[in-house]
Amino acid sequence: MLLRRWALSSCRRTWRTDLERKRKRQRAGLTGDAERKRQRPAKRSRLTGPERAAFRRRRQQLAKRAVCRRVGLWRSRTVDGEQQVVYITLGGEVLKKGSRAFRAATADQRYLKACGIASFRPTSSSIEVPEEIEPYASRRGESPLELSYWCIPESVEACYRDAGICRLHAWQAECLNNSEVLAGRSLVYVAPTSAGKSLVSEVLMLRQLLFRGRRALVILPYVSICEERVRQLRGSCGAVGLRVEGLYSSSDGKWHAGADVAVCTIEKASALLNRLLEDDALLRDIGVVIVDEMHLLAEEHRGYLLELILIKSRLSATMTAPTAGGGLQIIGLSATLPNVNLLADWLGAKLYICHDRPVPLTMSVAKNSASRVSQRDSDGLVPLVWECVASGQSVLTFCATKDWCEKAASLLAEELPKLAKGPPSEEAQNGRLRLVEELKQAPSGLCPVLAATVPRGVAYHHAGLTVEERNLLEDAYRKGVLCCLCATSTLAAGVNLPARRVIIRSMKVGSASLDAIRFRQMAGRAGRVGLDTKGECVVMARTARDIEEAESLFSAEMQPLKSSLTGQRLVRAILEVVSLGLIRTMADLEGGFARSLLRFHEEKQGRLSQMDEDVPRDLLQDIRGALSYLKAQKLVRVDEMANEASPNRLQVPGESGDYGSSQSIEPVISPEAMLMATPLGDGVVHSALRPAEALSVFEDLQRARQGLCLDSDLHLIFLVTPATSMEPDWSRYITYYEKLQPRDRAVASAVGVSPDFLLKQSMGHRGPLSTGTNDWRQDRERVTTVHRRFWAALALRELMAETSAGRVATAFAASRGSLQGLQGMAATYCGMVRQLCERLRWHEMAALFECLMPRLNFGATPEALPLCRIPGVYPARARALLQAGLASVEDIAKSSVFAVESALGQLYQFESCRTEAALAQHQEAVIRDAALKILHGAQRCVNEDLQQLEDEAEAEQAALARGMHRVKCP
Repeated sequence: MLLRRWALSSCRRTWRTDLERKRKRQRAGLTGDAERKRQRPAKRSRLTGPERAAFRRRRQQLAKRAVCRRVGLWRSRTVDGEQQVVYITLGGEVLKKGSRAFRAATADQRYLKACGIASFRPTSSSIEVPEEIEPYASRRGESPLELSYWCIPESVEACYRDAGICRLHAWQAECLNNSEVLAGRSLVYVAPTSAGKSLVSEVLMLRQLLFRGRRALVILPYVSICEERVRQLRGSCGAVGLRVEGLYSSSDGKWHAGADVAVCTIEKASALLNRLLEDDALLRDIGVVIVDEMHLLAEEHRGYLLELILIKSRLSATMTAPTAGGGLQIIGLSATLPNVNLLADWLGAKLYICHDRPVPLTMSVAKNSASRVSQRDSDGLVPLVWECVASGQSVLTFCATKDWCEKAASLLAEELPKLAKGPPSEEAQNGRLRLVEELKQAPSGLCPVLAATVPRGVAYHHAGLTVEERNLLEDAYRKGVLCCLCATSTLAAGVNLPARRVIIRSMKVGSASLDAIRFRQMAGRAGRVGLDTKGECVVMARTARDIEEAESLFSAEMQPLKSSLTGQRLVRAILEVVSLGLIRTMADLEGGFARSLLRFHEEKQGRLSQMDEDVPRDLLQDIRGALSYLKAQKLVRVDEMANEASPNRLQVPGESGDYGSSQSIEPVISPEAMLMATPLGDGVVHSALRPAEALSVFEDLQRARQGLCLDSDLHLIFLVTPATSMEPDWSRYITYYEKLQPRDRAVASAVGVSPDFLLKQSMGHRGPLSTGTNDWRQDRERVTTVHRRFWAALALRELMAETSAGRVATAFAASRGSLQGLQGMAATYCGMVRQLCERLRWHEMAALFECLMPRLNFGATPEALPLCRIPGVYPARARALLQAGLASVEDIAKSSVFAVESALGQLYQFESCRTEAALAQHQEAVIRDAALKILHGAQRCVNEDLQQLEDEAEAEQAALARGMHRVKCP
């Protein structure tokens, strides 16, 4: 929580003034009665020295504890390596420290005092009715369609205007015009794509940040969307001095004290919430949680995590008394669902449903026609794309598979120029040549397919590309350099790439059928607000059945929302709430926790009486079965003293593959029995590993502690390599194995890799193994998983040795994107394993993983790691900068653009001499831009490091103040 600097400075000025008056009286010789006549009858002046010091300390503590506004405060920030103090006025204007800032602070302080709002009083420090204070009262206006009506600072409003948002839509204003929601009640906002859900959530978030002094947590499903939202929020929130921090991908996951808004993926948000709950800081810090794409609760793989986040938040809110700034507000944004009222009932939130879409969207089916089909273009794709491209509009073409995307891009790149009347404009051609050069200088090099298609304005986009390649293609598409992208369905759920026309080439997504959710996501890319006036979605059909299915999707409703918190996921949920202290007894588990589940509300809606609050028997059995599994695995301990009086037995059916045995008999546990997590259970929770996965890791670590091979990094890398779906080429695998050094073969033998198994796999043998176990399929899958992990570990070792991604991809028969994804997963997994070791007090193992994690993340050797922190620096560039004498981030931050450009030029010097003059010019421009980006990135890294040190010092001071208050007020 931010300190109230202006309140503290006011205290200091008051005492300083008293001291100066006393000295003046002493110099004037005023004593006794004469002095008493000159004294003001203030209680403060009659305090003794020790009493005055105690009063001052108490006032400072109250100021630190106060839930205060973000407007009307002093704030320090780091700019160009130096600390800069600014004052943020009530109107949101940011003023540098100086006479004007002091005058504004004094005026704001007097005004707030006149309004009865004191910054150092926790009970009255939040602004309940900001509409009644200046400057909002005078500029609020009459129309709720104006942003100023909702007390948005003028500087933030200007940022929205620059982004093309000048007014609210009628349905947005109607949603906001609810006194309960404005006061802090939760909200579920349901609307179609592009209906402005995000703007409503940002208005409510700004009110919490500015007038209640609370921080905001924004949860988004994908890293690409997080990056986009961070850029957008930094532009708008930064105008009033608010700091936005992105916690995703390789970030440390720590919410620093000076950051007001944290933008997280679902996984990072879950880990962050655990940390806040452990420190008892959730409701003290967070005032609003925004969950985008809330319908993902039903997603099989990550939906349960989202539900668990909301369960933990609500359980914490019910355990904690409401703070001065109000309770926790949850804002859920969702697509249209048939049972969306279930969400509102579960969260106790207001429900607002909107069916309007500001940009009209037309949907149609394109049937095969002999006039449109050519020998190469069997389904008539080229004419559909050309209709839009010829008028200067953009097109997104969704294909079923990655291979189909690349073939479609190649087809369009060859056929579209034949239909054009002339060559592209010089500006477009230069942009495309520049994009080719940028792709060439990306870490993985230039893909041959993109080298052929990009100069003609077409590209493909799927998970086989690296993050850098995808970012370059997305930026080029937004700028109009590329007119058509051929993508898989993953793009539809990712970043905002608007198009005039969306073409869906197949009723399949991979091998699965196209469902309503994916169809809505794809179609929603057409016609985005502020960028186009209409949108078109065309589904290509080959057969009468395809036509029928497509037309049914146009009006199809999404599947009803259903909880995915079952089986092992329910086991994880119970372990987390017990470990974090949200559930303490068996009565709490079968009462408050069971009623907090979405599943309870699902079954409640199906009952005849909505007032029935009894927990269904099958839900209780599942909860008891999960608890039995946790007890058996020694992750949770139950106080057995309460069990002696309850000898009755209850038969609990288990789930195959979920709780272990198919049948188990457990005693009925007394409601007063205490539930506590064991040290291993706490380690599992705070590592963010799934319980079954954590137990497997625990076994691997126990074996490794008996004989860890440290002759190379391979054994450590294997321990942090997650189970991957990357299927090895077994013939390549056995060839690679035979070339391994003896020390690497020792590692292979230690982890269970068998050359006999590799030989049989390469020969196509898929039968039972000679292990003598009953379930040979499960045994084969376990052995195959070990060999897959070792194959992935070998690929990761090559990447850590700074081998180029292209060469590793060729050697291991994998795409560059999948290797990069594996690298990111392994770095995250390494952090989880390190956290588990820390909780188990295996500090030596934890230290090894801590050193390994950044090397995995960046794919670099130790000497190049510091430079790889800088945006735009990858191992090859880091090596070039090191050779130029720029050995640290500080060296680069202090160097000139010319020095960085010269170092980067060494990577491409030979190629520049051979190319044409125009291409060489583009190459030089790209290198110059990269040098500028690296230089600014280095300066930003230095600023962030200094800012983090300041945040940590501020957090320590606040924690000390809270500790002193607990001592005085037990």
